[in-house]
Amino acid sequence: MPGTTRRIDRATNALTAYERDAFPGKPSLLRRDAFYAEALLAALVCDLEHYAHHHGINFASAISTGRALNALEVAEDAPYKVGDQVRLIRQHDRCGTVIGWQTTSPDTEVSFLVAVPGIPFIYAEPAAHLASAPAFPPTQTLLGTVHHADQAEQLYISITTRLADALEPARHTLEHDRRRLLAALSSWSGIPQTRLHDELTPRRPSSRHQPADTKAAAADFPTDIDQRLPAAAAPHPHDHDQPPPSPGSSPTPT
Repeated sequence: MPGTTRRIDRATNALTAYERDAFPGKPSLLRRDAFYAEALLAALVCDLEHYAHHHGINFASAISTGRALNALEVAEDAPYKVGDQVRLIRQHDRCGTVIGWQTTSPDTEVSFLVAVPGIPFIYAEPAAHLASAPAFPPTQTLLGTVHHADQAEQLYISITTRLADALEPARHTLEHDRRRLLAALSSWSGIPQTRLHDELTPRRPSSRHQPADTKAAAADFPTDIDQRLPAAAAPHPHDHDQPPPSPGSSPTPT
């Protein structure tokens, strides 16, 4: 990437000039010893801080701005941008939307954060395990045409919330739009419609409440210790889903 190459060349020239001034007449170890290069860079940063203090420059602000600019430049050079629709090669070819990226250390590869409709966690995948996803199928709704998965997901949730109070004929139209969105999300993402419906349907607050006083609480408790308590409800079919493994490990089917 030309932009990255130019930035690295400028930094190399600056550090080389600093080394020559600090160790005149001695052979350079900058390209041969990583520990030496790190120590030399630390010494340069230290001298730059002295320079900033001497001239009344806010060094902490300069460092913070520099790091922010670097983050922007890395994002611009990345093969995928926020909002791109991608296919997760090692996650059953599911499709999702890039919502960000992360690195765990300066030496690790960038992992892209991908949200997949109906999946309650975020995938973190390196570029090598991603591919461009097919375009989301344009879906006509009462509010217009939806062209992106994240828009379809939010609209589905919004319609589901409104359905409870909707009257005919608006209710019929909303229900029709909801079915179209669900079908489009499922065909594009690779997530079954039943799972999408379960995960995207807003949960109603529980109607259960605690008794107002201890007497009422005692009345609810079995008087006979041998009295059988109600059987526990069967687990939800998706309760055992786990977040994806780290980028360096093998995928686990969900």
